[in-house]
Amino acid sequence: MPLHMTTIEDVDRYELATILAALRLLQQAPALPREIEEIATEEGDFDRIDDEQIDALCERINAVSEYPWRDVTEDEAETVALEARVAGLFEGSV
Repeated sequence: MPLHMTTIEDVDRYELATILAALRLLQQAPALPREIEEIATEEGDFDRIDDEQIDALCERINAVSEYPWRDVTEDEAETVALEARVAGLFEGSV
């Protein structure tokens, strides 16, 4: 299967937080429901992403900027609250 590039434009801070949380949840899940496993493996075409690959992907996503959601947030209190929520998702996961 050839590699391909996917561009996702206009991901807002909530979507980004959800993507990162889902990756960390996948990292902690010893088994997935059949339907989710099929999505994660393209119906068995390849193995599920491993912990090291998830770490690298999260780093790549976060590398867009130090705080990717800051670019779309005007309210500092909202930004601080979101940072705390996202940090809480990753406590003890790495």
